[in-house]
Amino acid sequence: MLADAWPLAVLAILLGWPIPVFLARAVWPRRHPRAAIALWQAVGIAGGLSLIGAPLAIGVAPLDGQLRNGLAELARDAVHLRVPEALGLGQETALALAAVLTLRLVGVTLLSALRIERDLRRQRNAVDLAAEHADRQLRVLEHAAPAAYCLPGTRTRIVITEGTIAALAPDELEAVLAHERAHARWRHELVVQPFVAWESALPLPPAHRATAAVTALVEMLADDHAVRAVGRPALARALVAIGGTAGPVPHQRAAGAVAGAASTPTLDRVRRLVRPGVPTLPERLVGPAVWLAAVLLVAGPTWFVLR
Repeated sequence: MLADAWPLAVLAILLGWPIPVFLARAVWPRRHPRAAIALWQAVGIAGGLSLIGAPLAIGVAPLDGQLRNGLAELARDAVHLRVPEALGLGQETALALAAVLTLRLVGVTLLSALRIERDLRRQRNAVDLAAEHADRQLRVLEHAAPAAYCLPGTRTRIVITEGTIAALAPDELEAVLAHERAHARWRHELVVQPFVAWESALPLPPAHRATAAVTALVEMLADDHAVRAVGRPALARALVAIGGTAGPVPHQRAAGAVAGAASTPTLDRVRRLVRPGVPTLPERLVGPAVWLAAVLLVAGPTWFVLR
């Protein structure tokens, strides 16, 4: 059983620190944002499974030679409200650690989702009261500063200011609206939300890098949607004129006015639009390879438990 614990522990360490740092610094995700997001999600899922699975494997080691069978025996004893006699203090401590980690990760994720939905509801209600209703979703705020953002959910609101309308040409405004509609249509906030919760549960630099990286990637996905609607030049000019969007998740760091055009994420997006380049064959193969890596990354810890 300890043979199961140490690979999971090593994987949890790798996925908890060096791999997120390396992935956040990589350049290839700009060409393959969807595949990169899948890999980030796989890192989060596999990291959580490994982090919980390692102490579980140690805890049930005296019960059976395989983790799955040991967990089944532990569950049968738990139903009868008894602790297996084979477990010592070390195993009980490991099981308690696994329980705490599980409750921490699941609890923070649920609380984060509830808090974000509450904030979204308040912001939607405030915008409905303060803004002009341009259509069912679009709201126009009377404010001179350029800003555009999406309040997603079952009652999506796309918010722009009069300053945005004044600052942009018609095709540039359409590009901004197409970008925000992409956030609303594809529910990008649901992609970012687990990483916000991960960062809250484990407030370490790699978790912060993961949240920032995934937030930037969903912006690129929305950019790609806008490009298909109005073209690269219009969106690039709009980004230069008013800066980036506020992001699909209105938590404290992403709510409010848009980022300035001089910010690094916005400059990266503009460069990506104006200098797309023709991908080489190896660059085209990166996407499928990343999808395969994401599947294998999740399958590894799962196989350790279910084999």
